[in-house]
Amino acid sequence: MPDKWMTIAAAAATLDVHPRTIERRIAAGKVETCRADDGQVQVLVNVPDEPAPASPSPDPAFETVRELAQDQVSLATGSASALVKFAQADAERARGELLLIREEATRARQGARLAWSAVALMAASVCVAVGWTSHRVAQADAQVQSLKTSAAEVERSARQLLSDRDTARQQIEASKIAEANATGRLAAYVEQAKLQSAKRPATQPTNVFQRIAAAITGD
Repeated sequence: MPDKWMTIAAAAATLDVHPRTIERRIAAGKVETCRADDGQVQVLVNVPDEPAPASPSPDPAFETVRELAQDQVSLATGSASALVKFAQADAERARGELLLIREEATRARQGARLAWSAVALMAASVCVAVGWTSHRVAQADAQVQSLKTSAAEVERSARQLLSDRDTARQQIEASKIAEANATGRLAAYVEQAKLQSAKRPATQPTNVFQRIAAAITGD
């Protein structure tokens, strides 16, 4: 019996079965298939060399029922095997996904630790910066207060010096005036002594001013 590629309808007619039977055999993997150039699915069928002789052909309905029963058994067996394979594949995928999830969880925990470490370091840096800034601000305030106190002292000293300067100036002016008055009086006494000396004979001065005038003039 040679093998021949033909369409599903032709194979069903050749084998004297329903086309659904050919499709079930294809689904069960009992028949090889390919796709022709025109896009139709073809099956590889064992074509008999000559028609069967006198033996009566089986009833198509009975053949279809028998094929259906075999297909159901094959489908059930294949389905169970497929279910087992699918379950095993699902278990492998689940195991792989679980490993991936565990790895991702480990990386996430490590990332969280790193993030918390960075946050703690940043918080410590901020605390140190705030403390140093507060200390510097306190020092600056103390320096400003000290400078204000020094400025007030300097201002008071300057005012005192200005007051002392003005007092000294006033004293100098008073001394100059007193000196001028004393010089004027002395000149007047000298003049008076000279006039008196010219009017009377030389005698000893009788008072202190006359004595001073005589000492100055040399009389």
